Amino acid sequence: MMKVALLILLGLMLPSAAAHQLYAEFPQNLDSEAKADFWIAYGHGGSADKKIDSLLVAQLIKPDGSRRAVEVDPYQDGLKGTVSLDEPGCYILDLQMMTTFFDPAAFGSSGSRSLVEKYGRILMPYRSGEGYEWSSGTGLEIVPKTNPYHLKSGEQFDAHALWNGKPISGSYSAVINRYPKDVLVVQHVQDTEIAGESEDGSIRFETGQPGLWVLSFEATIDESGTWTAVDDDPSGNYKKGDQLEYEEVAPTAFLTFWVSD
Repeated sequence: MMKVALLILLGLMLPSAAAHQLYAEFPQNLDSEAKADFWIAYGHGGSADKKIDSLLVAQLIKPDGSRRAVEVDPYQDGLKGTVSLDEPGCYILDLQMMTTFFDPAAFGSSGSRSLVEKYGRILMPYRSGEGYEWSSGTGLEIVPKTNPYHLKSGEQFDAHALWNGKPISGSYSAVINRYPKDVLVVQHVQDTEIAGESEDGSIRFETGQPGLWVLSFEATIDESGTWTAVDDDPSGNYKKGDQLEYEEVAPTAFLTFWVSD
């Protein structure tokens, strides 16, 4: 009950972060492209509601499993870049935001002090889905078990949530951030398409309407330690360099992919 109350507190005290996602927008069909532009945002419904100046991790995983850092530039409170498509397969943008710290005592409530981590994966299949099951084996990740190449509305989508390479329990949900006929950058917030709980990290659902889907998975890990703040807290609760003791890690992972009609 305490963890449920803490999640409610997070939603009430931090409304600007509620339902936010670390995701990216990119063209639906890349098969005829030599390059693919992308826009990384932290927000929802096609809007960057929190400005991203930098990311802790921003790398491209090619279909052969090789990795390289991606070059990005600021754009509309997010980050934009380009992927060169030189071999068939699934290109994956692998992202992680800067870690932050949450102390419910700062809001006059009791509960565990938490490290808050946000991870993002974007599936960009080009002429094939080969390589879509890539896993780093670190942090919280959603590893798809369904080939995203030409994934169609009404088909089943399977994935597995892992923490440092091992299955973990948690809750999941998915929204559609863009429909295929959308042309504007900023869209309205979409309703939740699916939601559920998983005891072993397994996720399975039938895709509904076509569009740019963002699947999220939230977990809580009983892990204590000391974290050194890398930046000042915007709310003024801690300063850069402060040594902060935490009692749990609260990570969220996001997976972005297109569903066609």
